[in-house]
Order: sequence, then structure tokens, then C-alpha cells
Amino acid sequence: MDAEKYLNQSILRALQVLESFSMDSRHLSIPEISKKIGLHRSTVHRLVVTLESAGWLHKIPDTEKFALGLKALALSGVADDEISSQQIVRPFMETLAALSGETVALCMSDGISATCVDKVESFQTLKISANVGQDFPFHAGATGFAVLLGMPPEQAKRILERAPLKQYTEQTETDPARVFEKYLKARKDGFIVTRGTVDAGVTAIAAPLYFPRERSYGSVSLIMPENRATEAVVAKYIKKLCETVEEIRHRVGAPKPIK
Repeated sequence: MDAEKYLNQSILRALQVLESFSMDSRHLSIPEISKKIGLHRSTVHRLVVTLESAGWLHKIPDTEKFALGLKALALSGVADDEISSQQIVRPFMETLAALSGETVALCMSDGISATCVDKVESFQTLKISANVGQDFPFHAGATGFAVLLGMPPEQAKRILERAPLKQYTEQTETDPARVFEKYLKARKDGFIVTRGTVDAGVTAIAAPLYFPRERSYGSVSLIMPENRATEAVVAKYIKKLCETVEEIRHRVGAPKPIK
């Protein structure tokens, strides 16, 4: 079979764009990518815009440069990389999921979005799932909100004020000032609990993490149906989640968040 005739040139060129990034070239402009891979700037521009819209690239704020997005990071978790943060965190997630019986999600952020890069699903029949590659809002839902908690106040405030905040349910707060007040309180607590702020009937508990290797703010979250989230259960899981996150911090060499 002649494989050449089945090749898709657009896909090959998009892969060339992704492969132009490296440890020595983390941030690249469209002219720099064009020079590295030998494609016309207009072609590279179309490819970059497409890859950015799909989450494979993201634009560095206030610059003309791009970096690999979290979709690339999420896919890298499938590869056999024993020293990646995802591989380090995975056993802790599995233990937490086994103890609680609920879904556990690992989220990382590039400052543009908060993306699920790994998950351990609940073994229960009635469960709340999360998808690898799924984006979570920063202002609603514990998973994304906890990512915000790890950021300095000025960065968190910029994120909350950069665009109108989306209303997901009647419980969603969309006033940036009020969300920022909630951020300041939760940052002191070191965790966040949300009930039905993105999806009705869903309760989530999450704590922030910083990953030095990936230079990424992130979170670990426990997600469950509201009917199992009694006050006693939530209090128990908050304690266990915070203990787990503290252990992870030591393993990935992350500093404690400033409260």
C-alpha cells in the first residue's frame, strides 16, 4: 500500500508547528515558527489560530508569542514519563479515590484556562465524571476555582476581570468583585467547596497546587453527587484532601501557597 497518498498535509503541518516548540524554545512568535519549519507566515498563522482554538497552543498575554497548551500536556500524561508531575500525583489520586469512593481530578492551568489533565473515576454507580482535556471555569466550581487560589491576588483579579463571567446555574456568582472576595477567604482556608455552581446537583472540594516542573498552577479535586455530600462527609473529605495535597507538594517540590 502506498502510504503517501493517504497523508493529510494540513495535519502534518500542524504537527510541525507543535514540534517547533522545545525546552530551548518554549515561547515562539508566528514569524519564529515560520522560520523554524519553513512554511509561509500566512500558513503558519492559520495553523496557529486553529491550534490555539483547540487548546493545543495558547497566546502569552501581552506578547505576540505562543506556547504549548494544556491539551498537549494532557496527552503527554499517556506517555511513559516517570518523572512528570502527573505520574507523581497519580498514586495519591488513586488512594484518595479509593478512600472516598468519589471521582478525583487533577487540573493544571496555563493562565488562560484550567484543564483536567488526569482523573480517577468513582467506582460507584451514581457518580460525577470528569474528562481529560476538559476545561473548567476559574470563577465557578471548585476544580477551576482552586487553581485560582494558588495564584497571587493581582493575577487572580486580572483573570476575573478580563471578560464577563458566565452564568452556569442559579448558584453561579458572576460579579467579579464578589468572586474575588470569595477567593480571598478561600485562599486563607487553603481549599474551596462548591455546590451546584457549574452543574446542578454536583458538589466539589478542591485545594490548590503549584507544579514547578510545568510552571503551572493546578488543583486536586473530589467531585461527588450532592446527595452524598452531607456536612459530615464534606468535613471528612476536606481534611483528607488537604493532607493529600500537602504530601503531593513535598513530592513535586512545590512551595506552600501564601495565605
